[in-house]
Amino acid sequence: MVPVVFRMLGEKVEVGEGRRVSNLSLGGVRIYSDEWMAAGQEVELEFILPHGASFKALARVVWANELPPGSPGVYDVGLEFVGLSRKARHELKLFLK
Repeated sequence: MVPVVFRMLGEKVEVGEGRRVSNLSLGGVRIYSDEWMAAGQEVELEFILPHGASFKALARVVWANELPPGSPGVYDVGLEFVGLSRKARHELKLFLK
C-alpha cells in the first residue's frame, strides 16, 4: 500500500487517520471503500501525503469490484482524476519522484 491516506470530501476523520491508498499516479488512484461506487460516478477526495501536504481532487469511478471478507475494504475501486489543480498536480509529482 502507498503511504498516503484519503477521505471523501466532507467526511470527518481524526488527524492522522483516513483510508489508505493502494495505488497512486498522476492519472488516478486505486482505493478500498466500504461504500459501493458505480462506474461513471464522480467523487471528491482529499489526499494527505506523508510529508504533511494535502490536496483535493475530483475523480471518476472507472471500475469497482467486491472484495472477499477480511479484505481492507468491501470494494476495490479504480478512480481516474478528472479535476486536479495545478497545485495538486505539483504536490503529487513531488511525492511520486
